[in-house]
Amino acid sequence: MFMKFSAVKYLWIIPFILVLASCNQSESDLINEDLTLSEQVDVLIDNDDYETALSMLDSEDRDDPEIRLLLEKTHLNYAMHSMNTFDETEMRTRMNNALVQFTEVLRINPQNAVAIEQVQQIMDIYETIPERHPDPDVIEGLREVGFDY
Repeated sequence: MFMKFSAVKYLWIIPFILVLASCNQSESDLINEDLTLSEQVDVLIDNDDYETALSMLDSEDRDDPEIRLLLEKTHLNYAMHSMNTFDETEMRTRMNNALVQFTEVLRINPQNAVAIEQVQQIMDIYETIPERHPDPDVIEGLREVGFDY
């Protein structure tokens, strides 16, 4: 028996391959360079790609008020993402990262109420868990921004 090959039967595979290829594209590849820096950072934040956003901002003038605001927003979103990504086996790592990011927010804006409130909330939780505390370098960073833990 000889089977006849029909290309029409296999046309469905082309869109499937295109979808797979687009899924493998990184968020940073999705950045449209025609967007402003602020819009690019927003796209990265929306895609939880904080490291790329911070890398982009590191090459900018940190004395520029717009850059400082973008850094503050990126660190704040990164911290909140670290807190809210549920994986109980990595709680200490996530909370340490959240505290580091909140510390960066407070270095940029010592009056950031969300960062202050969240640091206090995390530290209150640590106080309820015997023999658990953030890493010593995290505690030192918090001291540098005015927390006495």
